[in-house]
Amino acid sequence: MCSWAVVSTCTGAVQDFRGLLALRFVLGFVEAPFFPGALFLFSSWYTRKELAARISILYVAAQISGAFGGLLGSGIMSGMDGKAGLPSWRWLCMSKTLEGAATIPVAILAMFVLPDYPATTKWLSGDERTLAITRLAEEANESDHDETNGSFDGLKLAFSDAVLYIIWLMQLGLNTAAAFTNFFPTIVETLGYGTTDTLLLSAPPYIFAAILSVANSFHSDHKSERWLHVVWPQVFSGIGFIISAVTLNVAARYISIFMMMSIYGSFGCILSWASTSLPRPRSNRAVAYAVVNAGSNFASIYASYFYPKSQGPRYWQAIVANVTFCGLCIFMATVLHFTLRGRNRRLDMAADSDLTNGQDPAIEGSDCYQLVCRWNCHPLYRYTT
Repeated sequence: MCSWAVVSTCTGAVQDFRGLLALRFVLGFVEAPFFPGALFLFSSWYTRKELAARISILYVAAQISGAFGGLLGSGIMSGMDGKAGLPSWRWLCMSKTLEGAATIPVAILAMFVLPDYPATTKWLSGDERTLAITRLAEEANESDHDETNGSFDGLKLAFSDAVLYIIWLMQLGLNTAAAFTNFFPTIVETLGYGTTDTLLLSAPPYIFAAILSVANSFHSDHKSERWLHVVWPQVFSGIGFIISAVTLNVAARYISIFMMMSIYGSFGCILSWASTSLPRPRSNRAVAYAVVNAGSNFASIYASYFYPKSQGPRYWQAIVANVTFCGLCIFMATVLHFTLRGRNRRLDMAADSDLTNGQDPAIEGSDCYQLVCRWNCHPLYRYTT
């Protein structure tokens, strides 16, 4: 984050499009490890009944920044053009310099405040470390402290499990459909208002998305259920996409924008589902988060072409694509739901069979033990569906 802050601070020195493009490339390069790293850190401390809500709270920062970014952009574009002989876009770039500079002390402070793993955080007392370790161990029926498993082992385990590819495609569908936010001012502009009003109208949908995302994730954690909490925001968002394409009524289109933003309600549930579906060893979980995050961001490459000016104001091409990718997310969530239910059923049957025959399910050679070796979980562990 210190590197990101330094690069972002340089934005104010940009003179043309080529310079901005080069700077954004470097910015993306240093930013890439942050989100999967943060998700992995969360999964090392929170149980599966706490994880989705915490991930959503983290992601809310992006939605809130989108809301205030629009307000800030509105103020700069309307009031700073020509000040000190500079165009408004230069002032907008310089605002990024201030944001980057503010991040540096926060990132340095985080080095001392953020914990490492429960077992290695020095500023916790012995009892606190034991409690943090035990909470996760009791939930998964095994320790999350795997010194014997390296990153390469986690890589092999993750790529050999079909669940990784299901979650990746689910997140890819979500990220592709959600890429409309990259063109959010363009979409809001179709309501027919000026630049300043367009930026102001862009803020409330982001705030709505933040509230919905956290509420849906908290409910998902409370119910220990992921599938329906992933599916319904996609359905609701898909309806919003369709409404925005079939009518030019201003009120209906603005309401549809709120519905489209409900797509963010699925983010925390999907990313927490990755942790509980590929739980152990922790190197397996770390690789899974990195692969899902990196692979799903391929959406940014082709989704950049969804909103050409020639398609406005209805943007049928983008709407068809977005609804299709919402459907992909729903389909893969359903596949994962029934895949994990099947695994739980087989684990139950194997455990019952072993106990009936007087054999401990955890003993090597038992039916249950063979299943958990294949899926890298404890014999008593059951997947969240």
